[in-house]
Amino acid sequence: MSALQKIEYGAPTDKSADTVRLGVEKGIFEEEGLDLSVKVVFGGPQIAAAYESGELHIGEMGSPPCIDAIAAGMNFKIIGSGCRQRAHMFFGVRKGIESFDDLKGKKLGLLGLGSCPDWIARKILMQHGVEPDDDVTFVPLLDQYPRIIEIMERGDIDACMAMEPNLSIGEEKGLLNVWAAGFDEPYLPHYQWEVRVARDELIESDPELVSAVMRGCRRSAHYAASHVDEYRAFAARQFGISAEVAQSSLERELPHFHLDCQVDMSGLQVAVDMQQELGGIEQPMTAKDFVDLRFQPDISVAA
Repeated sequence: MSALQKIEYGAPTDKSADTVRLGVEKGIFEEEGLDLSVKVVFGGPQIAAAYESGELHIGEMGSPPCIDAIAAGMNFKIIGSGCRQRAHMFFGVRKGIESFDDLKGKKLGLLGLGSCPDWIARKILMQHGVEPDDDVTFVPLLDQYPRIIEIMERGDIDACMAMEPNLSIGEEKGLLNVWAAGFDEPYLPHYQWEVRVARDELIESDPELVSAVMRGCRRSAHYAASHVDEYRAFAARQFGISAEVAQSSLERELPHFHLDCQVDMSGLQVAVDMQQELGGIEQPMTAKDFVDLRFQPDISVAA
């Protein structure tokens, strides 16, 4: 039996890559010839820098900092979609705050400046007449992000833009209300959010390794979606949460999951245009400038 090929898979938060982690536990990546582990680098610009430097060669991140990084000349490409193809970020507000106008002068906790929640929160706030740079203080948490609900509970932030299961944890504590999702049409158009990326060097030197990672990601996502009880139990163990919180989190997210890793090119173009609108990139660009689509699956085979 040949030795397994070691590879680290990048993730921008401790809550990311959960289906990948389940796939590792179930031996799916081992069946693809891989000794794969997940490495967290907190923050969108921070994980982009890790892909650029070669600290990481393959993994996932959100499209806004990814687009900004590739447009700035960093040497990696989008090779697939993550399970959260839509913007699975949720706007949670401490109980007692009743309106967006009441948020003026308050603090909003998020992963990091320039990360996905930064861009998404800006769009939501502006829709309600709240100026992000003047009316609200953004608090970047980075490696303190796993404690975002605890930080809200002690009063250091008043609202958050975060991933599940954080919001379900806050709801269970009676701490917050969820006001919006990043994929709600009134705030954001439908766009490609979570993307899988690989360094240009790895794509050219070992495309089969990239293909094996992508197959493992796709198989892991389908396994999670078709074994919901097992996925829920895994999430509860992985994140140290109750079965009830894990169930609430899955009910909020799983119906919107994309399982086959295919990039929504029209949605990616919307994301590119949005980054220009928000000032992340300087000039108009096309979605094809950011992708290498040779690793896209044959949907008939995936099905």
